[in-house]
Amino acid sequence: MIRIAAALLFSLLSLSLHAVTMEAEGRALIFDKDIDSARQAAIKNATQQASLQASAIVSSTQSIDQGVLSIDNMQVSTLGMVSNIEIIDEKIQGRMLWVKVRADIDFEEGCAAGVSGHGYQKSVAVTAFPLLYPQQASLGALSNMPTELSSLLSNQINQTSNLRALNAGMLNVLEAPATAPTRQLSAGALTTVLDYTRQLDVQYIVSGVIRDISLYDSSVIDPQRNILVDLYNRLDYRSKRHLRTLVLDLYIHDGFSGALLFSKQYATAGRWNLEPEARPGFASAEFWRQDYGKQTRELLNQVAADLNDELRCMPFSARITKSEDNLLWFNAGALAGIKVGDKLTVYRKSNFYTDDMRSHIQLINTRKTMTVTEVQPMFAIGRLAEDGAIYNIQPDDVVISW
Repeated sequence: MIRIAAALLFSLLSLSLHAVTMEAEGRALIFDKDIDSARQAAIKNATQQASLQASAIVSSTQSIDQGVLSIDNMQVSTLGMVSNIEIIDEKIQGRMLWVKVRADIDFEEGCAAGVSGHGYQKSVAVTAFPLLYPQQASLGALSNMPTELSSLLSNQINQTSNLRALNAGMLNVLEAPATAPTRQLSAGALTTVLDYTRQLDVQYIVSGVIRDISLYDSSVIDPQRNILVDLYNRLDYRSKRHLRTLVLDLYIHDGFSGALLFSKQYATAGRWNLEPEARPGFASAEFWRQDYGKQTRELLNQVAADLNDELRCMPFSARITKSEDNLLWFNAGALAGIKVGDKLTVYRKSNFYTDDMRSHIQLINTRKTMTVTEVQPMFAIGRLAEDGAIYNIQPDDVVISW
């Protein structure tokens, strides 16, 4: 018996983007004389083989039943993107269609342990960024910053990444900005876990706190200033005295468990040369013309890039919404990149309590694979080999692709 625990077949040629050309063979059974479907399945099998030959990680969960090794829950995660597929040979042998393909495998830096999420579009909700010191927003009338920043960040994520960002700027998930992301439980313990996540119905929740938007030198807006001081300030507009700070904290929480996955603080500064009485508002045309606005835009671009980098290697997951016999409905479909024939692993969601009666969410691997049979824009249906009731699979359980 050959035991397959985790076969590592990777050779990282470079951490930078590059491509190699591979040839591979694939096979598929012909059902009801449907040669086109068999050809598509054979090509898919061949491209997987090509990618595996170049660089891949194959992992599987095995079980032995009465001395027979069986593999039910297999996952294949390649470290490259397949393109320019060319069929160079094809033949039919009985009920089997055989193809040979040539394909380009484009590589970039791989994720740890081969996690790739299979290129599916992960969903994130970007919530409000409350101001730690709201009075600082009076200069320039930036009180709309907590909600508008969420909108800007959502748009930037959608334009520059494979994430689907939802603007939840009207929702503040951080109860106490001064101590975020930490909050105190009724029993006195501290935790970084969000209190509620279900209503957002996304994989990841992005939140944050705007820690500081003050001027370096508050004397430039001193209400007791005179005409000469105003004149000097206008002539000295390039001075560091006009710099305004922007410091914000960013948090990423898991949408199923509420666990804190990532946190980082960002800081920048730019010149603020508007009159103290000016009220442009955050994200207005006048705001963006300021050096402070330009520095703010660059910082948000960096935040969006970091979010993409951090979540790119996270697994893809979706919530099961319905279970009927061996069919499962889940809340991700064609818009997320789900296709008929895709395979996802089913996890059962449960709660457990620690000795101090604190509730935690646990995802338990059922070791069962669901094969997608029908895809709609916003949801899909998959089939299990056995009745889901055997494993007590219920709505709110999860399917995951590593």
